[in-house]
Amino acid sequence: MGPIHRRRPDLKALTGLRGLAAAIVALAHFKMPMPYYLNWPNAAVDLFFCLSGFTLAYAYPRNSFQFSNFMVARIARLYPLYLLTLVITGAMWLFLAPANYLREAAVFDLVLQLPLLNSWPIIGSGVHWNTPAWSISVEWFCYILLFPILLQLRAPRSVAAKLLCIMGLSTAAHLMFTNYFDVRTLAVQLYVPESQWSYWVNLCRGVCGFTAGWIVFASFEKRDGLYVFCTRYSAAIWAGFVVILTLGYYGLVASQAVLFLLPLIVLAATAQTSASSRLLASHVLHFLGLISYSVYMVHLIVFAVFVRFAPDHWPVLTYTVLIVTTLVVSTVTYFKIEVPARDAIRRLAHRRSTAPEGTEFPEPAAVHPTAVRLPQSGC
Repeated sequence: MGPIHRRRPDLKALTGLRGLAAAIVALAHFKMPMPYYLNWPNAAVDLFFCLSGFTLAYAYPRNSFQFSNFMVARIARLYPLYLLTLVITGAMWLFLAPANYLREAAVFDLVLQLPLLNSWPIIGSGVHWNTPAWSISVEWFCYILLFPILLQLRAPRSVAAKLLCIMGLSTAAHLMFTNYFDVRTLAVQLYVPESQWSYWVNLCRGVCGFTAGWIVFASFEKRDGLYVFCTRYSAAIWAGFVVILTLGYYGLVASQAVLFLLPLIVLAATAQTSASSRLLASHVLHFLGLISYSVYMVHLIVFAVFVRFAPDHWPVLTYTVLIVTTLVVSTVTYFKIEVPARDAIRRLAHRRSTAPEGTEFPEPAAVHPTAVRLPQSGC
């Protein structure tokens, strides 16, 4: 009999941290006037990568890891909503795509977006019709190729080695971003950047952030000196975060430098007694974290509808309605699409793995009359 996988306690502050990151990205895409300490959307995506590295290492111990079960869980978690938003944005681009976005390029992008490969350098163009989905493609790379490798490795043992690795990874991601990031590579148009390294920036950010999250999980697991420092001085780490953003606001440093603190922030959030962790674990931020994937995937679609029908200059009321609408739509997609589709896929995979050979499987609703059927666009 193989090892038994026990569900670990929920680290609610990490869920709230994910919700905060999703909100920062959405507010930035809404082009809202924001104070400098809320203006870090690029680093917020790097925070997603770091959180993923930590939470997957937390949820999947090496001695009980099964790649097939892991992939079913990841597909169930990401793909139904991803596919739905791909269909919706694809229909929108039929009418909004620029003239220089050729049909051949659109077909190529669709073929690689469907299996979540279009942000992989060499094989993909980097274009995603639902722009935030580029990071989902990068995470998919980390799931398939990086995480199974990391599970076979040993994290650095000493605190000094861990810090050196984290700083090295952060430096690589920061230099790639500041020197080669070109947002136009994500646009739905024919565009060739000045440097071919621009196609590698986002994958580098994902790999570095994910690996840094895996390293700080090792610190969390051992409760070593790095863990003690981050959990004891979480307020100081957040203060340093705000200081960097303040200096960035005045042009003294690059605001993206906050990514050096992201692994420490993730580790600090694991202490449930600190003031910052209690705030992140509050009911509001925790719920925002639960629906964060929906917020991340639907907010630009909601924004596009508002841009189509609202006047050019928006008062505060319009922004308020936009935010409320995004939260309502995200809540609906979470409870009506994400959760039912995830449960249905996992249930189907479990039945297929336990049934005798040759067994035929009825539709989920035939077994559970109250089950929610998947929408056609999510099948």
